[in-house]
Amino acid sequence: MGQTTLEIGRTGEGLAQKYLSSLGFKILERNWRWRKCEIDIIAIHRDKIVFIEVKTRGRNRIEQGVDISHSQRKRIINAANSYLLKNRKIKLEPRFDLVRVRKTNGDWWVEHIRGAFEVV
Repeated sequence: MGQTTLEIGRTGEGLAQKYLSSLGFKILERNWRWRKCEIDIIAIHRDKIVFIEVKTRGRNRIEQGVDISHSQRKRIINAANSYLLKNRKIKLEPRFDLVRVRKTNGDWWVEHIRGAFEVV
């Protein structure tokens, strides 16, 4: 029996965390919740606090440009603002990244898109 959607998602987040850590990201939080929104990973990298959305697919291809909807972006930005208000000691500029994790022919692949979207 295959993995459930939740298990695939958690696997992807774990792989994303390992990948980001290997690049020097300091992971602060995983699955941080605010109201009905969850930020998959919150990390510090160089001079930025980075809010990271992880998209994982076990079989299906992830289509470019449809990863994060406009309403999901708004929720992530609102949650990030809440996180920064609760953690006022963090005086770093925010950045919003996307990590795509997919399984192809039994191998897991990680793609990191820095600055996937901006606050407008």
